[in-house]
Amino acid sequence: MRNGQRAFKNLLHQEDTMGFSTSGAIIVILIGVLVAFSAIVPTVFNITSTTGDAFSAKNDQFREQANSEIVIESFETESTVDAVVNVTNDGARSLSVERTDVVVNGEYYPTNDSDAETAIITNDSTRSSSDVWLPGTVLQIEIDNSKLESDSEITGDGDRVKITTERGIAATAEISGGS
Repeated sequence: MRNGQRAFKNLLHQEDTMGFSTSGAIIVILIGVLVAFSAIVPTVFNITSTTGDAFSAKNDQFREQANSEIVIESFETESTVDAVVNVTNDGARSLSVERTDVVVNGEYYPTNDSDAETAIITNDSTRSSSDVWLPGTVLQIEIDNSKLESDSEITGDGDRVKITTERGIAATAEISGGS
């Protein structure tokens, strides 16, 4: 019986050892899973938050574009300057004069810091020192050939102008008057 008792004790001892190592392994695996989740969850939350902010910004941009419209009322040569462009803000939101770009015959025409050449016309009043282009008002831009390269100068024959606002709203016109 001594051999039988010894075999029984060895069997009990193996089960105790095997039970502990299985439980220990499961605990180690669970701790590893918790550590992995603690690293993944904040990253996923951060990505989701950033993506949500991007969609929100894109929707704001679409709304601003939908509420913005410009119309070139006239693009004509004049005796005092080479050409004058009158652009009406037909949208529902104010625009920035400084962030409005002008392209004449394919060449960028600088309007920033040239208050003498840009003015906002509201009914009978003219403001040349304002950056705010309100809905329903006209932006008047005087174009001087001396600021253009010779191949882009206004001749009065087939000249083109493109006005683009801060949100990509654009209008194009061809010269309609002669000197």
